[in-house]
Amino acid sequence: MTRSCAVTRLALATGLFALVAAPATAANWTVDKEASKIAFVAQQNGAPVEGRFEDWSAQIRLDPEALEDAEISATVRPGSAQTGQPQIDQTLPGASWFDTASHPEATFASQDIVSTGNNAYEARGTLTIKGTSQPFVLPFTLTIDGDTARAEAQVSLARMLFGVGTDVAPPAVADPVTVSLEISATR
Repeated sequence: MTRSCAVTRLALATGLFALVAAPATAANWTVDKEASKIAFVAQQNGAPVEGRFEDWSAQIRLDPEALEDAEISATVRPGSAQTGQPQIDQTLPGASWFDTASHPEATFASQDIVSTGNNAYEARGTLTIKGTSQPFVLPFTLTIDGDTARAEAQVSLARMLFGVGTDVAPPAVADPVTVSLEISATR
């Protein structure tokens, strides 16, 4: 074997070893807010009241092959809730509901993300609403097609646990409220 052939093989072997030995890292995703939404449905006197949060942000680092490095954090500004019903929209920022004067942001931060099979995952972390923090599990599905990802989730959220709507007890406004997420992102 010639010296140049040996050097080439050594370089290839070193490169291959570096690829195999390098730890996987989760991908950073940029949320496409125009193609995404955070919505909610509450039951008021048995009738659904649908709404969405207009002002929110999310930071996502996730690769299904490197979940140990994955992180999700999100911030929602509850004062941006819109139902299309002026009386409700004016009530939600108030002290007994979201109290946006004292608590302008609600946050979620994952501590770990696990696969539950078939493109399904759970982001386990802490949800803070109106100054109250609680352990929270967000189950979601994830589809990745090249550099585009789509995540969807629907979860029941106990509003009274966070002190939201303390002036209107169930059954007038049901507890829990259903929150749904449709997130589209690119890397």
